[in-house]
Amino acid sequence: MPRSGYCGSWVGNGQMSDREWPYNLPIWRRAHRSTSPDGRMVAEIDPAYEVSMSNPTYGLLRLSGGLELKACNPSFIWSDDSRYLAVPQFCAYCIILRRQRMLIIDTQDRRVFESADQAYYFQPESFADGQLVATKEPSKTAKQIHWRIPNDLEKFKVIKTRWVQVARKN
Repeated sequence: MPRSGYCGSWVGNGQMSDREWPYNLPIWRRAHRSTSPDGRMVAEIDPAYEVSMSNPTYGLLRLSGGLELKACNPSFIWSDDSRYLAVPQFCAYCIILRRQRMLIIDTQDRRVFESADQAYYFQPESFADGQLVATKEPSKTAKQIHWRIPNDLEKFKVIKTRWVQVARKN
């Protein structure tokens, strides 16, 4: 029998079920797996843990192309051409993980870009026709922001990452 105040459950595939707002937002997922639209790459965070009690989650992002990034939020989204993956990543602010920046992973050139813009939380909403739409502070004073990709990547900083070689299947 659920205890008083119970408001739903997590479904095994990382999707939200009947949780109440704001806990039904993608930034609270416990896991997430997404295949690129062309079916060539998979991005996954499993498991994801709360940053702190009753706050959104983070985990290790694994990309089938050989990239792993720490402290990422499982609300990532693929571009419709499968070249880019947008993922919010927590960064240190006053020594603790308190802010996010948006990362754009270029799977073709194997580079990662970080936004200068930071927020407590970003939630990618759509990534089509070269436009990434995200909500800044989705559970508080929600504001939509837009980036034109790849044009706006000149406003981002390239970060050093290590891509490992992945054996190709025949």
